[in-house]
Amino acid sequence: MMRNKKSIVCCLLSVVFLFGCSKIQKTSQLVENDAYKIAVAAPQFGPYQALGVSIVNGAQLAVDLKNQLGGIDGKKIKLIAVDDGGLAGEGTWRARSLVDEMVLGVIGHLNSDISIPASEIYSKAMIPEISPGSTNPFFTERKPVMGYVFRTIGRDDQQGELSARFAISQHFKKIAVLHNNRDYGASLASEFVNQINSAKDLEIVFYEVYKVGSNDFSKEINNLKTKLPDLVFFVGEYGDAAKFLKQLRGAGLKTAFLGSEGVFDQEFINSAKGHSERALVISLPEVKDKKFLEDYKNKFGKELGSYSANSFDATNILISAIEKVKEKNPDKIAKAIQETKNFPGLTGNISFDEKGDLVDPKFSIYVVKNGMFVTVQ
Repeated sequence: MMRNKKSIVCCLLSVVFLFGCSKIQKTSQLVENDAYKIAVAAPQFGPYQALGVSIVNGAQLAVDLKNQLGGIDGKKIKLIAVDDGGLAGEGTWRARSLVDEMVLGVIGHLNSDISIPASEIYSKAMIPEISPGSTNPFFTERKPVMGYVFRTIGRDDQQGELSARFAISQHFKKIAVLHNNRDYGASLASEFVNQINSAKDLEIVFYEVYKVGSNDFSKEINNLKTKLPDLVFFVGEYGDAAKFLKQLRGAGLKTAFLGSEGVFDQEFINSAKGHSERALVISLPEVKDKKFLEDYKNKFGKELGSYSANSFDATNILISAIEKVKEKNPDKIAKAIQETKNFPGLTGNISFDEKGDLVDPKFSIYVVKNGMFVTVQ
């Protein structure tokens, strides 16, 4: 009898436990289904890790701060972070998975040659994409995706013009260009060269391509020794730039170095060590919002990343559009993003033109002094 009673009690407890678990699970599913799902897509490992993580961190901080204030009309925002590996094939696969997740918008990708094909997948599903790092003009130039693609960074033609103007203002005469073998490198390098070729008394004496992840730049440096340029314009990312600059200085060449915005990361300085002193690098304007800088450091335990500020801005623009629409309709949300005018962002007031480009894009030039980036102009 005692055994039977114990068995009955155990069965009853099991039923209660299972019922409770089922109720909790259903409640959790209801909360998740009620949330506004958005995504951030960027590389989180490999040669683009620091840049990709800066995008993810900026988006995460924006979502966390909004959720702390109650989310959107009392509903939480759920951020889905995916790693696109910095690879076009991986990126398009991830894009399809986010369409299946029925996200309301995507912050990303970093690489232009991922953003371009991914945007075709998003636009067919009427999902807006806001990239904090894709600078290739072609990203926003295609009619089929217009209205669904946006960026919170300037384009290669704008960065190329600024870089060339700076080179001219510093009276460099012989210019070398070294760019990576991705769409980003070819696009920005060609824009820079076009601007230099239109100027008087300047000459491109060296123009070569290197493979992302290269460890040995001896061939390029030997060629530079014969050309003796006044300036090397390096188009690529922080890791490759640090290796190149260390080898350049190790070969005894004191040629001025100007890196594109993909080089702007503390990891460039850390990896190149003392060889990065006096290196010039392009990036977004300096962020002066002390609260944001404190919030970022408190959350992630490090200084602001390369694209964190404009990823934060992009995410807040997406959140603002969702608030305006007040429904889970990505097509309407895309239209609300298109109407963005003078949005108060960390990087300045943000407005989009009909293509999805910034109306007033800004870049700054920094110099490395005592292991820190300092604004030059």
